[in-house]
Formats: sequence, structure tokens, C-alpha cells
Amino acid sequence: MLFQACSLLLVIVGTYALKHLHVFGERDYKVAQGLVFNLTLPCAIILSFATNKHDMRMLWIVLFGFFACLIPLFVVYFGSRGDERNYRAFQMLNASGLNLGAFCLPVVQTFMGASAGLPIIMLDIGNATVATAGSLTITRTLLKMDDNFKALPWRLRLRNIARDFLGSISFDIYMLMLVFMFLHITIPQPIVTLITPFANANAFCAMAMIGLMMEVPDNRKDKVELAKVIAWRAVFGVIIALAAWFLLPFDARIREIIVLGAFAPVTIFSTKFTDSLTGNAKLAGFSLTVTAIIGLVVMTVLHALLPTA
Repeated sequence: MLFQACSLLLVIVGTYALKHLHVFGERDYKVAQGLVFNLTLPCAIILSFATNKHDMRMLWIVLFGFFACLIPLFVVYFGSRGDERNYRAFQMLNASGLNLGAFCLPVVQTFMGASAGLPIIMLDIGNATVATAGSLTITRTLLKMDDNFKALPWRLRLRNIARDFLGSISFDIYMLMLVFMFLHITIPQPIVTLITPFANANAFCAMAMIGLMMEVPDNRKDKVELAKVIAWRAVFGVIIALAAWFLLPFDARIREIIVLGAFAPVTIFSTKFTDSLTGNAKLAGFSLTVTAIIGLVVMTVLHALLPTA
């Protein structure tokens, strides 16, 4: 297990080193993003649905994921009063939401096998309804950061929000798999065979993407705000993990998977939204990298210590 965690960390460190050796450019992380969000992650989602039984009780995990992402957003809004607006936006976007599909899914499947993917995917369906677009809309509205958005008629506002959701291929695949689950539709075996190599590449591509995004900020205020985000996420992670372990009506294996998910890092969407609202792309990328490394360590320790079924 230790070597599995180190192998994932090595991909992050290795791609970061290659970037500074000028093998990769500063913007090459966008290529990795394109691969993960449009190819390897969607294939990993489909493969997990195709190769695991679908217990309808898993819908409780969807609801759990929704509140686990939504509630911290409002807590940080009230808890960050007095800070500069741009940094409040940074805290709200990066202290809430869980990077489940691009980070936690490959990590948990590396630790516990392919069957561990389904609970994470169900958790991410709830999480993604906020993280893929809702967090941007809520943050922008509460902090009054976009006068152009406020000036739009409600019809255009709703259309823009819908475009944010439907423009995410991963979110679309989540919704499609959820429909398949309700209708008891199975994925044909030829499709499973076709997508398996892409799904198996998801762990490597996701870790490489994080390494390519990593860059240390040189602004002291940025470092202070990052420390605040880490503290917020630590508190929320513990609360979500305890709620999952003691409240969810599942066996120890599934509850362990959700507990590990509680310590997933900052979402890719949060880094994108932070860049668009504040222009601080360096801080956004570094926050993802730091929380990814912390999350990987915490998840490894918890997997070793938690009792399983």
C-alpha cells in the first residue's frame, strides 16, 4: 500500500520536475486536463458502472455528497468576513468541494480495487451538482463579483448556468449513468472492452495533470490564504468523515471509501473558477497540488487504520 501511494506521488513530483527541466511548458497542463476530463475520467466512470452492482441505496451517497459540498461554501462565506473580496472568493471556492473523479477515484481504486470506484462516483454525482458550476454562481452572487452576470435577464442567467453544467462531459456521463441505473440498463461488453485501456490510464493522467499545474506562489498573502484553505478543509474533512462513518447505512468497506473521499483535495473546477474570478492561477494550481499531497498522505494512513468488513 505504501508503494502504491508513493507511485502516485512520484507521478506528481516527476511531471513537476520535467516541467522545470523544460520538457513540458507552463501551459501544458491544459493537455492533461483535456485528456482527464474528456477521455480517461469519463471512461473510468463508465467502467465502474459497468463492472459493479447498482444498489439503489447508493442514492443516499448522492444526497450526502451534495450537502458535503454545499454546506462548507456557506460556512466559509460567513467565516471569511473581513477579508478582501478576491481572497474570500478563493477561500469559498477552494475550501468547499471534493476532487473525487480526477483524484480520489484513481487513488481509491489503486488501494481497494476497481469495485471501490462506484461509491466514489455516487458521492461525486452529488458533489458535482455544486462543484461543476453551482459554487461559481453562488460565490459570484454572494460576493457581488460579476456586474455583467447581474445585469442579465433571469432567462439568460439560467441558460449560462445550464451551459456550465452540461458543458462538463464528466457531469453528463454521471447523469447518463444515473439514468441507466434507474432503468436497469447494462453497458454492452464490447464497449467495456473498448474503454478499459483509457479507464486504466486515468490514475496516471490525473496525477500528471496535478504535477504540471504545480507552481509555488511568491506572495506572502497568498501563502496565508492557502493556510486558511488547508485549515478549513481539514475541519470539513473530519466532520464529513465522521458523518459518513457513523450515519451512512452501509457496510464498513463502503463507509471507509466515503471517509477517504472526505479528504480529497481542491477540485479542478475550483482552480478554474479561482482563475476566472480573481486571476490568481498560480495560487489556484498550487492549492490543488498541496491539498492533493496532504490528501494522499491522510487517505493512505486512514486506509491502513480503519477496520474493514
